[in-house]
Amino acid sequence: MIVGGWIEGKYTGTRYVHAKAEIEAKVWYSQKETMNLSGEIEEETGNEKINYEIRLNNFKINFPKGVPYFQNYDTINESKKLKIFSNFYFPIEFTKTTYKELTKKPVTYTEEEAKEILTNKIEKELRKQILEEEKIVNTHINSKLEGTTLEVELIYEVLENIGTNEKILF
Repeated sequence: MIVGGWIEGKYTGTRYVHAKAEIEAKVWYSQKETMNLSGEIEEETGNEKINYEIRLNNFKINFPKGVPYFQNYDTINESKKLKIFSNFYFPIEFTKTTYKELTKKPVTYTEEEAKEILTNKIEKELRKQILEEEKIVNTHINSKLEGTTLEVELIYEVLENIGTNEKILF
């Protein structure tokens, strides 16, 4: 217990009461990520094939049938149900399936580019853990290059309210 409350009375003795205080502490959030400076990324070529489907309960009708002849592809499904009122739907569903062709492209990053990519990625993940009202006091970025692999560690020092209310038990 960091903060406590009590009242000492002449006739009542010591009585414990709630104490109000804001307790702030510096809390560290850190995360590491690694990345190879050379590798492959997948890019869309622009070629795509679209299939449509109507589903009536458990019965399906495909227009046209078949899977694309792409060696590497990404599949995107979009479904819509037939709605009459705000929350009443018919048992009819329309599905559009888009197959987009992907190619692998070799890529090489400089140490600074890789550091920036990793730092942005870690930053997004750490920001999800930190509440908006909390204040980031310091940021430390540590990077280490071993061969063609870069390791980046991002450390946030955050001023956080760590106080909690506890029930008084006698």
